[in-house]
Order: sequence, then structure tokens, then C-alpha cells
Amino acid sequence: MTVTSRTEDLLALRHSEIPRGVSLAHPVIAARAEGVKIWDVEGREYHDWVGGIGVLNVGHNHPAVVAAVQAQLANFSHTCFQVTAYEGYLRLAQRLNARFPGGVNAKTLFLTTGAEATENAIKIARAYTNRPAVISFTHSFHGRTLMGMTLTGKKAYYAQNFGPFAPDVYHAPFPYEYRGTSVQAAVEGLHELFRLSTRHFPGGLEKGRLRRENRTRLPMSWPS
Repeated sequence: MTVTSRTEDLLALRHSEIPRGVSLAHPVIAARAEGVKIWDVEGREYHDWVGGIGVLNVGHNHPAVVAAVQAQLANFSHTCFQVTAYEGYLRLAQRLNARFPGGVNAKTLFLTTGAEATENAIKIARAYTNRPAVISFTHSFHGRTLMGMTLTGKKAYYAQNFGPFAPDVYHAPFPYEYRGTSVQAAVEGLHELFRLSTRHFPGGLEKGRLRRENRTRLPMSWPS
């Protein structure tokens, strides 16, 4: 009789029930976490250097965060703000807007993921400027949605076999000295992109149809 650990059993369950497209970086099954530490189902302790991919700035289960979540759940869990607004959303937007630099009247909307924020940023920019084209950069990552993959410069890792992709997206080299791309080379690459565009689209892109895309962090704020 073969004896397996709980981790092995759960990893087998993961392989049988979860698609392979959802990768697993570490063969660890978390049971609980606190601060910078995670304990797996076997009781082994780890230091968490990932933080949910950069979203746990105060660590796991910070008492203030736990208390705030518990207080909110005692009232309601979700209403969909577009259907029924609530004060917490409004007050947090107010606090962020007050910290927006430049002395402008900012407004904020909250989104679920970085890819959703990126897609909405492009929608807003296109609607406001009436310019459809977007410049993204090599070595970039913008998400796993269709537009996110189109913008992402790491095609070999995230976009293989998933095309065709969204139109009017152009890639320019990003200054990356470690990989051999200097600031000057990046600037020249950007200029070359505009020069090439004028050959293929006379009178088009060089007149302002190209718009630089900056990855937008949550929450997304912009001047009103």
C-alpha cells in the first residue's frame, strides 16, 4: 500500500480538477498565513516573497484588514456599485482623489484586476482622444485578456497560439540596460516606429494617432 502525503493528494486533485492553463509555481498547498509567513497543510513554514503577486503590502491577515473585512461582511458582501452605490466606495475614492498630484480635480473608479484597469484605460483614452492606436513596450506584461495579451511584450510566455490579437497596437523597445537596450536605443526605436508608420499609413500615425499606453495600477485615477 502506497502512503501519500496530504500535499500529494491535493496536488493530484489539482491536476485532475483544474486546467493546466492555470500554472502552479510551487508544489505548496497553503493552510494559513500571517504577516510574511505561510504554513502549508503539512505544517511546514515558509517566508512569502510573492505576496499574492504584489498585492499584500501589509502582509497576510493584518489585524486592521481583518477587522475591516469582518465589519463590512456584517453589513453586506456585494451589491455591484453600478446597481447600488455605497459609502465606503465613495469615501475611498474621495481620499484618493485628494492625493492626486497636480492640483487637478481627479475622479476614481475601482476595478477588479490589472487587466481590467488596462483595458478601461485604453477605452477611455480612445473615446476621449479619438485616436485608436496604442504603443506598448517590449518586455512588458499587461494581462491575460485579449487586449492584455496584445499589449504584452513577452509574447513567447503569454500569447502563443492565442491570436489573432487586437489591432492598432504597436511595440517599441523599452530602455533595459541589463538586456542591452540603452535609453538612446529605445528613443531611436520609438522614432523608427513612427517613421515606419508613415510609410505604411501616410498622413496617419505621425499626426497623433499613436498614443503611448502606460500600465494603470489599481485604483485608476485621472483628471475630470
